[in-house]
Amino acid sequence: MSRGKTIALAIAAVAIGGIFLALGIALLATLAVVGTAVAAGLAIARAVRGRPLPPVRERPLDPSMEVFPTQTDESRRIEGRPKER
Repeated sequence: MSRGKTIALAIAAVAIGGIFLALGIALLATLAVVGTAVAAGLAIARAVRGRPLPPVRERPLDPSMEVFPTQTDESRRIEGRPKER
């Protein structure tokens, strides 16, 4: 293949990649705008109807559920603790 054809092919490949990148970014931006519009619409509809926000289910802290890693030389080194003797 001649040098001119190779350069033209490389430019075409970069251009096509740029087009795909631009389309991908446009798609992500569109999804963000649509998601924001839907969420705002739902919030407005909820406010107009006078419905309260759904209750937030908070779990109380339970100390018996805590998990402690085994103490090894490596874990002490990572945490910056001195070695036990």
